[in-house]
Amino acid sequence: MQVRGLRYAALAIVLVAAAAGTALAQTSNDKVEAAISVIKILDRPGRDNLATVWDGNKYVQCRRMGDRSLRCEAAGALMQVSLQHVLTPDHIGRLAVMGWMLDPSFGNYVQTFQPDVSAKEIADKIRAALSQGYDADIQNLEVETKSIRSEPCPPRNGPSQNLAGIINDAPSMAAFAVHACAYKPKSDELEHILGPGSTVADLIGIYGTRVAAEIERLRINMHRRVFVIFDTGLGYVQCEPQTQPDSLYCEAQSAESWPALAAVLTPERITRLHTAGFADPGRAPNFSKTYLAGKIDDTALAAEVLTLLHDVYGYYGGSRLKVKTEEG
Repeated sequence: MQVRGLRYAALAIVLVAAAAGTALAQTSNDKVEAAISVIKILDRPGRDNLATVWDGNKYVQCRRMGDRSLRCEAAGALMQVSLQHVLTPDHIGRLAVMGWMLDPSFGNYVQTFQPDVSAKEIADKIRAALSQGYDADIQNLEVETKSIRSEPCPPRNGPSQNLAGIINDAPSMAAFAVHACAYKPKSDELEHILGPGSTVADLIGIYGTRVAAEIERLRINMHRRVFVIFDTGLGYVQCEPQTQPDSLYCEAQSAESWPALAAVLTPERITRLHTAGFADPGRAPNFSKTYLAGKIDDTALAAEVLTLLHDVYGYYGGSRLKVKTEEG
């Protein structure tokens, strides 16, 4: 009987331990939702509630705003340069499909949730963004909540720091913090990066000469198979020469060639393409237009390309414009 009693005792210990382990696992899985619930519920007069969820330097941070909505930011590569290897066009496209759009102020991807959206729904969207957009380990996410003094442009972890770009008023980070409403890199390596609110004229000032030179290269090699792609990372314009008659045929990327663009190419932006003379997909999976070589010069076509990238794809120069050709 004593042996049997010991057996039952041991079994009870195992069952309790298993139950505790299950509870711990559930707590781990639910901690994102719990953090969102906390910042939605707690009132801190004169302070903003923050919930930060991260895996390494891959993060989403949500801030409770004055109207009780949550403004959530997913890490971008402008301040966290190492994420350039993570935020491929495919990953950026996944974020766009889920409603995360680039905010050029700090280069993060932003989504706002109204007060009536549940904590569970927001937590699910955060986990999905980290998993699909960043390949993060969502089973081992770190979570933190805090509140900071309310101000329009709170301090953020500076570039090259851990979790660069998150809102953080920790004294230990003050020496490296960016206390501004936008960030613009100052290093020589990133001298061509533009800040928020940049205009078409700004893009032409930086890239106009190079884009025109690439178009001139096409014109010079009219009878060869050459091409150029002007790629923003979230939409491109590509051109190639054609003959009989000599012309430059250009395509603007559509959602048919990349479904993620459905979130970018609003009816208003598609109207801008039509106004510029681009035909709907049909001849090709992209929008298309043919420019007669004798009717437009290289500078004018370069300006039109950069205007499309700005007005249609929302390219404000927050990252370098990538130029790809048949040569690489």
